[in-house]
Amino acid sequence: MTDPATLVGLLANEDRLRVFAAVALGARTVDEIAARSGMDVTDVQAALPRLVGAGLVTQGDGLHVSLDVLRAAALLRPERERGAADATPDEQRVLRNFVVDGRLVRLPARHAQKRVVLGYVARRFDGSRSYEEGEVNEVLRDFHDDTASLRRYLVDEGLLEREAGVYRRP
Repeated sequence: MTDPATLVGLLANEDRLRVFAAVALGARTVDEIAARSGMDVTDVQAALPRLVGAGLVTQGDGLHVSLDVLRAAALLRPERERGAADATPDEQRVLRNFVVDGRLVRLPARHAQKRVVLGYVARRFDGSRSYEEGEVNEVLRDFHDDTASLRRYLVDEGLLEREAGVYRRP
């Protein structure tokens, strides 16, 4: 089995990438690959053995990309935690697009989705206590580096109240 790093390394070479792309787009012979890729036949013949040897390209009734090898390599990649474990299923559908490994990668443009993300963040604050701005920033820093914007969005949406520099959940 070819690991993901090896596959990326093979395709990091421009000639092998062009050969692979031509095969993926339907070229079945060396001459067809040369025509579709704009490469010389000798360059195609030099690049092709590495792709075949790694199992990325198979030979049979013509050349084909091995989807099995690609799928197997994809299963070996490290898992990224998408979304949030403590979110409801409805929240999870939104959060998995904006939260990776517990961090907010971007805020949604759509208001309804932004509201879900901000609601999830706001639940990190205990509703029975007040927070100084520094404490709010400390909590928000776990989610995103731009704590000022995130804090402002939470206040604007009414998910946090601010009075005299003290914050609390309504």
